Amino acid sequence: MSLRICSLASGSKGNCCYISDGNTHILIDLGISATRVEKCLKVLGVDADNVNVLVTHCHSDHIGGLKIFCKNHCGVPVLCQKECTFAVKNAVGIIPQTAERTYSVGTLCVSALPVSHDVPCFGYIVSNGEKKVAVVTDVGALDPPGLSALSGCDIVMLEANHDIDRLQANPRYTAMLKARIRSRHGHLSNADCAAACAYLASNGVKNFILAHLSEENNTPEIAIGEVQSAIKDAGIFDARVVAAGQNSMTGLFEVC
Repeated sequence: MSLRICSLASGSKGNCCYISDGNTHILIDLGISATRVEKCLKVLGVDADNVNVLVTHCHSDHIGGLKIFCKNHCGVPVLCQKECTFAVKNAVGIIPQTAERTYSVGTLCVSALPVSHDVPCFGYIVSNGEKKVAVVTDVGALDPPGLSALSGCDIVMLEANHDIDRLQANPRYTAMLKARIRSRHGHLSNADCAAACAYLASNGVKNFILAHLSEENNTPEIAIGEVQSAIKDAGIFDARVVAAGQNSMTGLFEVC
């Protein structure tokens, strides 16, 4: 039985990721317009009325399109962790269902992974019982339990937000903003992402999608290069690394 993943959009202007086993369809976050999500789902051959939305946290680039999407598709379940429920309700007026840390969504099993950010935030590991994919963005630091949870996944979508030197040299960012981004409650740098991917590649992960790249402080080429180099330095030469973009879908990646 296969498991599929596709990033519809990833970055500070909006995030949305699709995961499916062909029977159950999940969107992780809905931070882009409802119209764009509907168009992307049509490309994937998915009825927008049949998706389930999982929310990672309450920032607008992750839930900005949720209100209109739910208005257009009123039967769509929206699920999040209890730490996020009231913040999501206050932000978009949608009352989400509060889920356990591990629960079933149709034919899929979902595990929520707490991550370090400046509001309560969660990554998700989705399994069909045989294969596992994970989505972890908006994370300032990955601790050993988090790395352990991601080990053995077939595909990991992980934040590679910024190149440290580019961030530090950016004249448009204040010192306070730079410190916030680089803190363990901010966003994962290329270097930290590379170290995490090298560890995960050494523990069974062979496919990586780099996510939430800053349009000002990073490029896909820099992020991919740094991660690939770290993985090769760990003695792994068969891992695949791609980057998700802000303005277009990735391919539909499938593990069987």
